[in-house]
Amino acid sequence: MTNAAEEISAEEFGDFLVLLADRGLADEVGSWVSDQVGNRSITGEQLLSVLDADEVAAAAAEAGVSVQEYADGLAEQLPHVVDKATPQGELPDDEEFRHLQNA
Repeated sequence: MTNAAEEISAEEFGDFLVLLADRGLADEVGSWVSDQVGNRSITGEQLLSVLDADEVAAAAAEAGVSVQEYADGLAEQLPHVVDKATPQGELPDDEEFRHLQNA
């Protein structure tokens, strides 16, 4: 998982979404990407069950919060971030994706 403060490419972001989907969150990820349905929520516990524990712990430590606080915050923000990054129901190209990250 990449540090949240770092820019990532559209491909890396897409790979992250595929990882979440492959690990049991396909319906949720699909709802965030789709412009036809509302965003389904997830919990920090769901994220902790599918993400690498060491990477989450490192990111939480860097952010200065507990692993649970980090996961809960990510769970709260992720649906909105994905929704914003996929305005037409799909990931934009890298240039447009970089623009969305800086907006």
